Amino acid sequence: MKLNKIAMTFNILIKKTDEEYVAHCLELDIVTTSKDFNQARQDIFDLIQAQVDYAFSNDNLNYLFRPAPAEVWQEFYSCKTIEERKIKLKSTFRGPPTRFVPPWIITRTCNPPRFCHA
Repeated sequence: MKLNKIAMTFNILIKKTDEEYVAHCLELDIVTTSKDFNQARQDIFDLIQAQVDYAFSNDNLNYLFRPAPAEVWQEFYSCKTIEERKIKLKSTFRGPPTRFVPPWIITRTCNPPRFCHA
């Protein structure tokens, strides 16, 4: 099996509230906020990478996935525009070389039109 073909996929909903952007990873139910759209997106990417790296590196996969509430999933799937990105996972784990950490993460990001940034 080629490592460049192994990836995990995560769905992300980013929306704008009155004061900030809220980025929510649906599979992990983690959230970050920022006044800047690009910063919110980068922060959620970083959080996903950290969660995946930690879970695989510490044999903690039983607690990796924790789905977001149903209404967040419904909002994501009503989205008309989804951007997909493939991100190389930067593992910070320094343990035995026998530990497997997925080399790639694929993100599917939804920016609902009524919340899109200018």
